[in-house]
Amino acid sequence: MAKDLGQEASESRLRETLEQKREINELLGSLVERQQLLQKLSKIQASISHRKPLQEVLDAITLGASELLGDEVVGLRLEDPKDSRYALVVSTQGVSGELAGNIRRAPIEEGAGGRAMLEDRLVVVTDYSHSERGIHALKEQGLEAAMAAPVRENGRAIGSLVVATYRADRTYKESEKEALLALAEHCSLAIADAKVVEAMRDAEHAREMFLALVAHELKTPLVVIMGTLHLLMKQHDKLPSESRADLLATATGRCEELQKLIDRLLQGARAEVSDIETYAYLPELVADTLRGFDHSSRLDVGHIPELNLMVHATAIHRILGMLVENALAHSQGSSSIRIGAELDRQEVVLWVENEANISLADPEELFEPFRRGVGATSTGVGLGLYIARRIAKAMSGEIIADVQDGKIRFSLRFSLQERGPASFGSRLT
Repeated sequence: MAKDLGQEASESRLRETLEQKREINELLGSLVERQQLLQKLSKIQASISHRKPLQEVLDAITLGASELLGDEVVGLRLEDPKDSRYALVVSTQGVSGELAGNIRRAPIEEGAGGRAMLEDRLVVVTDYSHSERGIHALKEQGLEAAMAAPVRENGRAIGSLVVATYRADRTYKESEKEALLALAEHCSLAIADAKVVEAMRDAEHAREMFLALVAHELKTPLVVIMGTLHLLMKQHDKLPSESRADLLATATGRCEELQKLIDRLLQGARAEVSDIETYAYLPELVADTLRGFDHSSRLDVGHIPELNLMVHATAIHRILGMLVENALAHSQGSSSIRIGAELDRQEVVLWVENEANISLADPEELFEPFRRGVGATSTGVGLGLYIARRIAKAMSGEIIADVQDGKIRFSLRFSLQERGPASFGSRLT
């Protein structure tokens, strides 16, 4: 009897020892997995920090997922920028050329990756071959299980990182789920960083182009002015008085052009520093702006809603003035310039419309610096619309150009912040 009790105690201690060894082995295995994951993530982070090409970083992530999780198939799908109903495979591991071509573009809702995108969560599919939403080409290949994690941009799921296998007995541990989520997060970081880098490069290119254009436009009138003045200095006594007057008139005209250019550039420099918001009565704000164009009988002012608004009055004054000046310079003959305003939900729309011969495929080109329309009658330098849009953006508004039936309308849109109904005799400025 005592022997039986001793044997039971010995067997119990053995079981406990084996259980402890199993737990230790599992813990060691988990630590090894985490160490491997950290090593992979560190390399990926270094690639992102060193601004490696985006494709190179994404390929490193899919390769890391393949090596860490051991599944035969890995893919990264991103929303098609041309059609958000579809997703494109941008990086794969373990996919043959023919199969890669078959799954390169698929409806966004298909597959485990589609679910991860649409539901914005980790998705595990353990019976892929019978899944109604599985990608047909992969089902035909005998895929059995898949796991997908969402890839996000600005908090929105725009893609998914997917691992999949042909093994029917495949299950995914919590540590493997955590690993895939971490890798997907690094996809998000890489994509966001690449877009920041691209935006910085575009901004630098735009700045360089703008400075080159400014230098060119400043140099042109200066060359004429200097040449004219040198001629007057050398030939003053030999030139008839009429010739001297013509040369001085030419130099004066070029000086005026130069002054306008400098004024526009200064307005552009101030564009991103919007003025303080004040209360203004919209009809009076419009009327005050148009007083500078009293010499023109072509202005046709339509309905202006009677609103007391909290607005950037100085900014609106500048923008409307530039739009009217642009319309006068580019409208045909003695055609009228129509000005009006309206409410569109929670926005005020202030617009200027004129007849114009616009041959551009995209009216957005009119907002490029130093862009002059065909048949312009003013001596401007093509900065008005560019500066106006910058001022609008600085006050959280926008300017939109719309061309229809030989007419072009520029609309300034900004948020409606109304003080209250306008009453007779109450005019806030």
